[in-house]
Amino acid sequence: MQIGKQGTMIIVFAHKKSSRLEYIFSRIFKDILGVEFFFSTNKNEFINSQLPSINYSSEDLNKGIWIAPHSLLYNIGIEETEIDKIILWKNMPAFFSQEKGDIPFDLFAAAFYLITRYEEYHSVTLDNHGRYQYSNSIIKKMGCIEEPIVDQWAYALKAELLKAYPECKFSPRSFRFIPTIDIDHPYLYRNKGFALNALCLMKDLIKMDFSIFRERLLTILHLKEDIYFNFEFLLQLYQDLGVKGLFFVHVGPYGKFDRRYIYASKRYRKMLRKIAGKHEVNIHPSYIAAFNNLQFCEEKMELERILSRRIEASRQHFLRFRFPETFRQLLSADIHDDYSVLYSNQYGFRAGTSIPFPFYDLEKEQETRLIIHPAAVMDITLNRDFNMNPQEALEKIKELTKKVKAVNGDFITLFHNSSLAEDSFWKGWRGMYTKMIEQIK
Repeated sequence: MQIGKQGTMIIVFAHKKSSRLEYIFSRIFKDILGVEFFFSTNKNEFINSQLPSINYSSEDLNKGIWIAPHSLLYNIGIEETEIDKIILWKNMPAFFSQEKGDIPFDLFAAAFYLITRYEEYHSVTLDNHGRYQYSNSIIKKMGCIEEPIVDQWAYALKAELLKAYPECKFSPRSFRFIPTIDIDHPYLYRNKGFALNALCLMKDLIKMDFSIFRERLLTILHLKEDIYFNFEFLLQLYQDLGVKGLFFVHVGPYGKFDRRYIYASKRYRKMLRKIAGKHEVNIHPSYIAAFNNLQFCEEKMELERILSRRIEASRQHFLRFRFPETFRQLLSADIHDDYSVLYSNQYGFRAGTSIPFPFYDLEKEQETRLIIHPAAVMDITLNRDFNMNPQEALEKIKELTKKVKAVNGDFITLFHNSSLAEDSFWKGWRGMYTKMIEQIK
């Protein structure tokens, strides 16, 4: 067995290579399992090799682990792919089943289908915000949204390799916890301008909501801190617990689905610079910038001006994106990392993985330099869509964390500064957030 500095080298036989084949084998072996591999299209070389072997062909070569291929990794372009049959392998749901082979489905084609978000291309069934819907996904049909299923398939393949080749050496990545904060609204009451403040105060009186009227008035008069402006709490929490956070900042225009304050104060800009001195601060493009490249670039330049540094990462506001348009837009704006891949109304693993992966443009058949970091859970989903209280939410987060730790993935949480405000809708969530970080880090 050949062992190098990187550990075991695996030989993979395939009748021919393709960009899809090279892409997904790299994800499974290099990114997830931490092992090197190379392809051989020479049957004799494969049969005579002493290396751990995978036969990715329709022909039984009586050598290595045999996985019969589905056509997906050799196709070009996007074809409608019907998936009617879901099977179980090692108690895990799977698709693209094959009649022959040592593994009853094409693990690599199924992983490619999920990670590239193949089913989201050219989808016409979108929600009111132009987003692909979880209800239409194959993962919904499989019932495994709460499982990093691609990572789990990879680890099951690792077990098969170790069974056949006990001397195999793997160098898997380490688990990482990445708490992220979206700042949609730094203020609940302040910085709305005189006219809007007066109108809001009048509405409070008309509704006879005197407690809100009092809180709003005291906040506007700077006799009380705005409850959304809780960044000192976050900075202190992260410092005390020794974690690094990622912040995504909305600097776009005022609008129905965008920011609710009219202007950003010098104090807020100063706070953003303070946060950026200790943590990473990136762009949270506005609702209208999702599919508008010029608007996106203007907002990126504004945040770069505020922080006096380049912005290289992004998360879409409202998780509003489309494959491939949004990700091409990010590439054209020199964005290197995206953190948007998560359903707005369902926690779990939209791409079936907890491990970052390069965006593969299916229309161009090209692996790109944009790295997608899939998140696992968002605060609003737990509270609004699943009606969980803080303790129930914490237990669900712990369940998801355990599954990500088992595959050495990245557990990325999405919270908002507004959900840590301790108002009536978010009562108790600040304490839950503290416990979450204490228990995961």
